[in-house]
Amino acid sequence: MVAHLDDVERLFNAVKNLRDERRKMQKLSDKAFKAEGPKAIQKANVDLNWAAFHINKIEHEAHAAAVDCGLADLRDASSYRPYSVKLTGFHEYEVNPPKPRSLSGDAA
Repeated sequence: MVAHLDDVERLFNAVKNLRDERRKMQKLSDKAFKAEGPKAIQKANVDLNWAAFHINKIEHEAHAAAVDCGLADLRDASSYRPYSVKLTGFHEYEVNPPKPRSLSGDAA
């Protein structure tokens, strides 16, 4: 099976974004390690939580693209169900992981 060029480009972009965001998270982690005082520590913690949340979303996108390219296997169906994430004490976010085309019914 030869993957469509659009799928390969989508996977490439997702992996590139993942690399960039992990680099940003490493910088945030280094900065958090040096944080002094309760406010600075709390801000660093919140920043790291947001970065982890964003990286998780990109990982879902990269996996769906890899499955569409034929480079990864489908996960269990429960892996593609929506779930809630509470990043702060006040805000809860609903995450809808992207599904590969074979699960979403958009098979090309």
